[in-house]
Amino acid sequence: MEQHLQACRACAELFDGIRDVVASGRTFPVHAAPAWLPARIIANTPVIARESWFDTVRSIGRWIVEPRTAMAIFTATLVLGWMGSIAGISPDWGAIARDPSTIYYQAVRAYYRSGLAVRIQSEIEQFMEIS
Repeated sequence: MEQHLQACRACAELFDGIRDVVASGRTFPVHAAPAWLPARIIANTPVIARESWFDTVRSIGRWIVEPRTAMAIFTATLVLGWMGSIAGISPDWGAIARDPSTIYYQAVRAYYRSGLAVRIQSEIEQFMEIS
């Protein structure tokens, strides 16, 4: 590091500046805290109550019931449904009712079979052949 500081003027100036700041910090006066300060800090520190599961569920419920959250969920559902129909994703609702985790696998399978994904894959393969 010393060799670099000798060779690099910018780093040497920065290091000298840091050295000056540290040196002035050492000469900074240290004052004893007043006797009343710890009691005042403790008195003004808010008490943190432990949150129960019920409080957490209630706050989540309040968040969901807010108009903008409800509108965001509604809009996201519409947009995702619209995009899914464009991509050719039409789930089997009977299978989803029996096993809700199948919606993920059906969506992924439908996406990879969609025209958009097939076209992207063919473009990638053509690009790989060219390069």
